[in-house]
Amino acid sequence: MITIKKQEIVKLEDVLHLYQAVGWTNYTHQPEMLEQALSHSLAMYLAFYGEKIVGLIRLVGDGFSSVLVQDLIVLPSYQCQGIGSALMKEALENYKDAYQVQLVTEETERTLGFYRSMGFEILSTYNCIGMTWVNREK
Repeated sequence: MITIKKQEIVKLEDVLHLYQAVGWTNYTHQPEMLEQALSHSLAMYLAFYGEKIVGLIRLVGDGFSSVLVQDLIVLPSYQCQGIGSALMKEALENYKDAYQVQLVTEETERTLGFYRSMGFEILSTYNCIGMTWVNREK
């Protein structure tokens, strides 16, 4: 049985395996950055299968006008079992009064379909475009 718990403090060593399992090397090659990111998050929810952490959602932002879903990870062997949806629903419920919840994701049918099923729409729906700046010198 999967249990979702909001966590105030998440230790790097408890979740690094999630980032490794999905190949997010920007985090795994810079564990110090990930440790800082975890400690400065707005909120984090973990999915547990017994004592094992099998998923995570990490939010950043002010919690009122803007919330950004920074990370949503489910171990590949646990995907397609509703864990990502449960994590997202828990997070969205706790920030239902925020003006906007945003995210950036891969442009694949699978990910777009998942986020659309959760009520997200692409920015062009609102006659907007997303932009980003990435520090490529690191």
